[in-house]
Amino acid sequence: MSFRNKVSSFIAPGSQAAMKTLYDENNYAKVVFDDGLTLISQHMPNLKSISVGVWILIGSRNENPRNAGICHFIEHTVFKGTRKRNSLQIAKALENVGGTLNAFTSKEHTCYYANTLSEDLPLALDVIADLVSNATFFEKDMDREKQVIIEEIKDTEDSPEEFIQDCFYEQLFHGHSLGYRILGTRETVSAFTRREIEAFYRRFYVPANMVISIAGNFDPKTLSRLVRSKFRFSKNLINRAYWPSGIRPYHYRLNRGRVVHYKKNIAQAHVCIGTPLRVSYLNSRKFKLLAFNTILGGGMSSRLFQRVREKYGLAYSIYSFVDFMYDGGVFGIYLATDKANVQRTIDLVKSELSRFGTAPIRRHELRMAKAQIKANLLFGLESTSTRMIRLAKNEIYLKKKLSISDITNYIDKITVEDLQELAASLSDRIASLQTSILQ
Repeated sequence: MSFRNKVSSFIAPGSQAAMKTLYDENNYAKVVFDDGLTLISQHMPNLKSISVGVWILIGSRNENPRNAGICHFIEHTVFKGTRKRNSLQIAKALENVGGTLNAFTSKEHTCYYANTLSEDLPLALDVIADLVSNATFFEKDMDREKQVIIEEIKDTEDSPEEFIQDCFYEQLFHGHSLGYRILGTRETVSAFTRREIEAFYRRFYVPANMVISIAGNFDPKTLSRLVRSKFRFSKNLINRAYWPSGIRPYHYRLNRGRVVHYKKNIAQAHVCIGTPLRVSYLNSRKFKLLAFNTILGGGMSSRLFQRVREKYGLAYSIYSFVDFMYDGGVFGIYLATDKANVQRTIDLVKSELSRFGTAPIRRHELRMAKAQIKANLLFGLESTSTRMIRLAKNEIYLKKKLSISDITNYIDKITVEDLQELAASLSDRIASLQTSILQ
C-alpha cells in the first residue's frame, strides 16, 4: 500500500475533505521580518486549537564551564516576572482560558510554547513575547529559583536513567560544551549573578536569533500583522544573529572506548553504551540511522529487546537511540540490569552489534522499520504540538520546509544494503564504544 493510500485508510469513508486539510501540508507560510525575526506557520482550518512555539537559538552547547546551566536558568526565571506581569499573572494567563504554557531547554535551543484554543492566539503570543523580551530578573526571584533548580538537579540524580545519560554525554563529549549538563551544576547555578543573567538574556534573546512556529487554526491573512504587533524589539537588537556561527564546533574523532563507573546506592545497574556520529540533522543519512535504530533497539520486536530481555531475561528496560544536532549526532544503547549481570549483558549487546555480519538485516525487518517510522509520522500529523516542533526544527536546521512526502521518499529509498553498510560501520566501532555504568 502506498503512503498516500495508507493515509487515506486512516480516514473514515466520506471524510476526504477532512483528510485533505488534516494531512495536506500546502498551508505553509514563512515570513522573515526586517529585524530578522522569522515566522513559520501551518494553517489547519478544521481544528479548534493552536500550538505556538518561540524558539531561541541558544542552548547548553553555547555555554562554558563557568556559566553551565545559564540557558536553563533563564528559561526558569523569565516566568518569575516581567515588566507587565508578575509570576502569578503569568501562571494564570493561559490557564484562565483553558490553555497551557511551558518551556524547555536543549543543547541547541530554548523553546517557550503554548497550547490554546484558536481564539486565544493573541493572548498566547502576548504572554510569550512578554517572557522573551521583558523579563525583570529581580534578585529575590533569582535566589528562590536557584534553590528550585538545585532541587531539580537532585531529582535528576535520583533518576538513574536520566543521571547515567547525563554522565554518558559528559563522557562522550569530554571537554566540549556538548557534554555539559543542561541543568548545570549546584556550583554554577549558585554562582549566577543578576548582571550575568541579564547580559546573557539581552545578548541572545534578539529577533534574528528567534524562530516563531505556529500550527493550528488561525487567520492566515492577519497572522503576520498579529505577530509583528506583539514582538517588538529595540533597534540596537536588529539582525544580531548567533546561529549557527555562535556555536562551538565539535571535531569528531574515534578514541579507544573507555568504561567509566559511577557509584550510587541503587538496586540495579544502569548502563549507556555508544559513540558520536558525523551524521547531523542536516544529513539525509539520518533516516537510515533511524531505520537501523528501529531494527536494533526501537521496540519490542527489536533485536536487542528480543535477545537481551526475551531470550535471556537480563533486562526489563533496554533500547537504542539516536540524537541529531547541527554538526553531528550520537548513537547509544541504554539498559538496566542486575549488578551481577552487567558484564554479561554488555557482552550480549556488543555481540548483537557484531552479529549483523553473520545475521544480516532481512527485508521483513526493513519493511517493519519503515512502517514504524511512517506510522509515527502519521500520528504526529494529528498533533498541533508535533507539527509546531517539526516546522521549527526544519527551519532552524534546514532553512526550508521538509514535507511528509519528502521524508517518506527518503525512507522508501532505504535498502537492506544501506543498513547493512551502516551496521558494519558501527560494528567496526565496538572497540571505541564509550560505556558509562551506574551501580
